Amino acid sequence: MGRRDAALVRIAERVVFFGGEAVEDPGAAELADVLADLADEYLASVRGEAVRRAGALLEEAAGELRRADRFRGTLLPVVLRHMRRAEVVLDEAGGCLGVTLRGPVPLAGGGGGAGVRSGS
Repeated sequence: MGRRDAALVRIAERVVFFGGEAVEDPGAAELADVLADLADEYLASVRGEAVRRAGALLEEAAGELRRADRFRGTLLPVVLRHMRRAEVVLDEAGGCLGVTLRGPVPLAGGGGGAGVRSGS
């Protein structure tokens, strides 16, 4: 597995942690779309400022993945830099929820931020 594919797998695990659907063989654009949808839910949540801050970070991670997708197939170092940044931002979002996400990520439903919905 290449570095780009490994990064996509790590990001996809984080997306599932935050409540996104598991995407088989995801690309950066697909993960960005899922993160953007999740960000909207977190930003609209009434569960507190920490959840809304996590939503802002999910939105930022989605932007990093969109930038990575823009360079897909041309500039691998640039793609990897944006993907690493997305991972860091997702880790920060987990920190807002009191969870450390570096390394293997716990599956959704196992606690943490999974399933945060507006109005909950």
